[in-house]
This record gives sequence, C-alpha cells and structure tokens, in this order.
Amino acid sequence: MQGDQPENLEEIRGELNSVTAEIVTLLRRRLELCRRVHSAKRETSTPTLDLTREEELVSKLVGEGDSTQNRILVRLLREIISACRSIQSESIIAVPYAMRSHCMEAARTVFGSSCTFSLVGGVEDAFSSVELGSSDFSIAPYEGTAHGAYPYTLDALIESELRIIGEVVLPVEYHLVSAERSLSAIRVVVGDVEAIWACQRFLSANLPSAKIFSSPNQPITKKKGWAYLLGTREAQDSGLNTLALGVQDDRENATRFVVVGRRGGFNINLKGNIHYKTTLVFTATNRPGVLAEILADFGSRGINLTMIGSRPLRKKKWEYAFIIDLDTTEDNPLFLEALEQVRGKTTLLRVLGSYPTLTSDRLKISMGK
Repeated sequence: MQGDQPENLEEIRGELNSVTAEIVTLLRRRLELCRRVHSAKRETSTPTLDLTREEELVSKLVGEGDSTQNRILVRLLREIISACRSIQSESIIAVPYAMRSHCMEAARTVFGSSCTFSLVGGVEDAFSSVELGSSDFSIAPYEGTAHGAYPYTLDALIESELRIIGEVVLPVEYHLVSAERSLSAIRVVVGDVEAIWACQRFLSANLPSAKIFSSPNQPITKKKGWAYLLGTREAQDSGLNTLALGVQDDRENATRFVVVGRRGGFNINLKGNIHYKTTLVFTATNRPGVLAEILADFGSRGINLTMIGSRPLRKKKWEYAFIIDLDTTEDNPLFLEALEQVRGKTTLLRVLGSYPTLTSDRLKISMGK
C-alpha cells in the first residue's frame, strides 16, 4: 500500500544490539548461577549430570511443534546448557569407531558441543573405558530400522554393569566424498562395515568395478581414485568433494543410540510427567513356554513390550540372554510386581535403566535414570 513505509534497517539493528546485550547479561548471570550450583553439588557429592532435568527444561521452554524457530531454539538451548555444565565438568565420551560419525552427532545432541570424544575400537572397548573411569559416558548404536538390534551393543550391555541413561534416534545418512570430482574416477571405496552394508545397492549400481574396502578407522586422505562413505558431519569436516548425497539404500533409515554411564555418575531423577521406557536383561530357566510366561507377566499388567533381542551366552553353549524394552519406569508398582513374578523364572535378571523419550523434529532424544 502507498502509505506503508519500509522499516528502517538501522533502527532494527539497534534493537537487535539491545536484545543481544540483554542476552549476554542473562548468560553471565546463568554462568554465575552454575558456578554456585557446582559449589553446592561439591558440598553434597552430587553428580554433575542431570540430563532429565535439562531436557525437561528445554521441552518446557520451547513447547511442542516442529517449526523452524523451535528447532533453532532447541539447538541454542542445548548449547547454552552444555556450555554452562562445562563449568562444573566437561564430559569425556567414549565413542566406538563403528558408526563414529553418527555416534558423535548423537552425543552432541545429548551433551552439546562442550564435551570431549575418546575414539576407541569397539563398543565393548568403549564401555570398558567408562567402567575403568577413563571416560565419563559412552554412546553406541542400539537398534536400527533396517536390521534390528545391533548384536555387539547387546553383548556389551549384557556383559557390562553400566546403566542406560538416555537414547537418541537419528536418521542415518551416508555421503560419498573424494578428492576426485566424478564417480568415473573412483577405484576404491572405503567405509566401516555399517556404511558399506547400508549402501550396497548404490555401490552395485554406480561403482560396480570399484574395490570396496571395509575399515572402521581408515584415515581420510586425498588419495587418487579413493572415495569414502561418511556421515553428514564427518563428510562436512573432511574437506573433500561430495560426489553423492544420501547414498544409503533406505531413505528412511534411522538408528537408536544408547548413552551409558556408571552408577553414581549421574543424577537419578524419574518424573511422572515424562514418558519413560525401561530396559532389562535376563536369562530364562530351560523349560517349555517360559519366555512366553515372562512376557505375559508384563503384558497382563498393561506394560507394553517395544523391543526384544537375544544373544548367545559366551560361556554357555546354546543358552541365550534376552534384552527387552518396556513402556514403564522401574519404580512403577505394576512393573515391580511383574519383576517379582519374573524373578523365579530367570537365572539372571538385571534392570539396565529407565529413560524418557522426547521427540523433536529430526531427532528423538531421551534421557533418564
């Protein structure tokens, strides 16, 4: 309309500067409060990490919805919380080489950027690093939409005394990068086992003559004729040319990553206003129908089973351990009642943790006990 006048750019910038100054003032105040929190926690020997409280705060402040503004706010709030938490303690996260790019992305979603990564060989090595105190927490792939539970993570959970304290669900994408500028120049493709498995159809159709080299810790170089299958952040950081985006065969491919920690290394804070899952491991007595009975003990009390996996026991031939996820908390009276019924039908029974799930646009984040 003729009467409308364009906004004055300098006036808008002046207001922006004023708002930014207010933000800085409030951030300084928050940092000071975090220092006081650190002192109070040190006096009472309270662990630094309280992921449930942090995620509940983010969810409350941002609210529901998947708008662009909400996604930006969630990222900013997590980074602010992460930076403030680092005043108390900067977490060391043990990351296995398998799916390391996605594991690190999942860890940054949970802990923010103010954390340090320790790359180790396998999932069991990563868990051992936490058990021995070399790392504070670890993160590993747990279950994928394409091929179910990850055996090596189930094995590590069965053998370990660590607790599951959270999960992150991420879309798993792979990109082909190289110093070359065309697919026709590629003679060798390097990736970890998971990457090669997830991109088989693309490799067969587009690079049928290339040698496929599986290596979880192969250095990324500008070697002539070589290409690499990398996750999004690793591909961006590689400094190489992106020859193809999203080359995974399943476009809807997603993976759950679990965060684990030592007992006493994080705050226990189950709250009734968040939806939780509980994971437990057991070995059943050897008689017909016992597994069905165990599952019925939970189902008959209205407790929903969301995942079941099994792994052969290493020290006992033809015997198996089961890991199940249930829609409940471990302090739920009905769950405790079912657990007592199950106890007499098992030779091993251990609760691995209770953790809530928060859904946010591209990511699903859950933290908990």
